Amino acid sequence: MYIYLKIKTMKKLNIVWTFILFVLMYSCTEQPIGQYPVDKIAPQKVANPIVQNIKGGSTITYDLPSEADLLFVKAVYTLPNGKQKIVQTSAFTNTIVINGFAKSAKATVQLVSVDKSKNESQPVNVEVEPLDSPIFDVFASLKVIASFGGIKATWVNPEKAEIVIGVLYKNAENKYESLENFYTSVADGKGAVRGLKPIPTDFAVFVRDIYDNYTDTLFTNLTPYEELILDKKLWKALPLCSSYVLSPYGSGVTSMWDNVIGSAFYYLNMGSGVTSPIFFTLDLGVNAKYSRFKFWGRNDWYFNLHHPKEFEIWGTSDPVVANGDPCSFTGWKLLTTGISTKPSGPGVLANDKLTSEDKALAAAGEEFEFPSDAPNARYIRFRTMRTWTDSKSSFISELTFWGSLVK
Repeated sequence: MYIYLKIKTMKKLNIVWTFILFVLMYSCTEQPIGQYPVDKIAPQKVANPIVQNIKGGSTITYDLPSEADLLFVKAVYTLPNGKQKIVQTSAFTNTIVINGFAKSAKATVQLVSVDKSKNESQPVNVEVEPLDSPIFDVFASLKVIASFGGIKATWVNPEKAEIVIGVLYKNAENKYESLENFYTSVADGKGAVRGLKPIPTDFAVFVRDIYDNYTDTLFTNLTPYEELILDKKLWKALPLCSSYVLSPYGSGVTSMWDNVIGSAFYYLNMGSGVTSPIFFTLDLGVNAKYSRFKFWGRNDWYFNLHHPKEFEIWGTSDPVVANGDPCSFTGWKLLTTGISTKPSGPGVLANDKLTSEDKALAAAGEEFEFPSDAPNARYIRFRTMRTWTDSKSSFISELTFWGSLVK
């Protein structure tokens, strides 16, 4: 009797496990998404297409077909480089934009209506002739010059197209190899390649877009200027003007040269209700011809609150002037001015609303160059003229200066 019951129980268990496995196998089978086809009737074609050619592409408007189950309209076309592209837009709009073209040339675009049963209409052939891609305007504006420690490139991108500025150099084997790529979509662009030796070097610079269209290449031979990073171990702070106080929320003046960048805790915070522009004075320990500097803000308040927006850099090599009245500017010379600029524009300041390009710039440090005729200096004053929120305080996480030493 025991054997019979055991066998019967095992049979029931086998049946249960078989059912479970069947359910699992069925549930893991890929199921179709969306509506099942209900007919095989092709939708009507779009009608009356109108073309407006734009840089690198075309905008096409048309009359939608009278189809209750119209799902979308797609454009099928081939780029000059042989790549086929398909762009689709919903049934709730009568406009489609195609792009990816390089030099202006005629091309044929097929517009196809697609319904919810995945039936496709006969194509409507539309002739387009896109204007030259924005990369050629960018290339025409491209300028490359020698700079301290490397080279500097500037360009204008009025269409704010997503582009890449590629920089190559000729190596010891007499071959060009990639040195830097600047990914950008800002209207007025600039990029600097640093860390190069002050020797004549062949460079090659080009522009490409996200569709792998390339411009010609700008070839140039430039000699970078010698540049050193100023030794922060020599730095010290001079007394503050009596009008200013250090905020207890910061960690002090020396935080600006502790190499802790973007900290939420280690930063200079000063002001606390002062109405006039806020400044501090540093002795950098050496007399130098300055090439550029960077400052970093507080990482949870980039382009916000007390982050400097407009500022001045003053300097002197005279220790009597530097150690005189800490509130006076007598004997000080204006070396440069600067404006903190957010790549995405003024817009919303909240940290979680910053774009990836905003955050990348802030994390790398905002860099500013000194004019070539700026006088030498050992003592520096950083004067915050305005913050991003017009607050009466100012904070900085880190400072770095570059240049060449003056004997």
